[in-house]
Amino acid sequence: MRDHFVPLTFVALIAIGQLGCQPPVASTQQSANGRTSQLKPHQAPLLNEAVFFEQLDDASLGEAADPAPLDPRTETNSEPCTRKTHEDLDATLWMQTSAEYYATCRQTYCLATTQLQNAIDDPTWSADLVQQSALAESTDTPLLPTAVILDIDETVLDNSPYQARLIQTDEAFTPESWQQWVEEAAAKPIPGVKEFLASAEEAGVEVFFVTNRENAVENATRRNLEKLDLIQVDAADRILSKRERDEWTSDKATRRAHIAKRYRILLLIGDDLNDFVSIGNEPTAQTRREIAVEHAEMWGVKWMQLPNANYGGWERSIYDWNDSADDEVKLRKKYEALNNASAE
Repeated sequence: MRDHFVPLTFVALIAIGQLGCQPPVASTQQSANGRTSQLKPHQAPLLNEAVFFEQLDDASLGEAADPAPLDPRTETNSEPCTRKTHEDLDATLWMQTSAEYYATCRQTYCLATTQLQNAIDDPTWSADLVQQSALAESTDTPLLPTAVILDIDETVLDNSPYQARLIQTDEAFTPESWQQWVEEAAAKPIPGVKEFLASAEEAGVEVFFVTNRENAVENATRRNLEKLDLIQVDAADRILSKRERDEWTSDKATRRAHIAKRYRILLLIGDDLNDFVSIGNEPTAQTRREIAVEHAEMWGVKWMQLPNANYGGWERSIYDWNDSADDEVKLRKKYEALNNASAE
């Protein structure tokens, strides 16, 4: 899922380049489903946080001196060095090249297909928490038609080519470049999704796409789905975009409730916690984890989670949802969030 946010600058990275090591830059970005531009120095040896920021402050003031030459046969560089890279390089390569990403996606959709029949057979089954409670308490359960709800970005459509372009041009996410990508309608399907949607159609289950893409690009989104035969050209509108109605905000709860009025929701499928449950206003990373643990019985049963290491609420919660913060502030937050302690 994607939401647009203000892109970061590269000031902090430029400063790093004055430290006397090979300078690297890395950006992050926040997308229409939740992404930021940010820094990710790869280090050899591992960069000490305090040293890094002390040197960053000095470098930004232009006080760094040229490093003394090293004899590679007898000396090692005591200064932490970095190499030029991009924040999302590894995550994007993993999505585009790894057998593990393919296997994880296929596995998720195979499990969803298996659970689909179980959900159809149980009239009290619902993947929506509010509807689930209502069905459990009701003594006269209405027989509603059935539906599944899927997010779109990184759940149905693979936007990694857009990400690859940013990496290759050393740029950060912008709403303009994102809209251009969406208008191309060139995204490919996530592994396994076509087979799952075919199974749902065969079983007579309605499919809804609840996306945090803006309503302004819904036509382009539909065009992309039609190209991939994920929806029929003459199909009824089953894409529920952000701000399509005034009450349809980034929190998807209102759109799930809209569907639940007329359908029993069998499965929720997405790549972000917000695709499954209302998470409140700017929860901390710890709160998000606690919400996931609270609903542990839902994962792999009624809720199907796709992997997304590029962007999302997980990242924004680390820097307190402050998308306009400076690069250095966000990087500090990320260093502080690291845990290098061994398990007790």
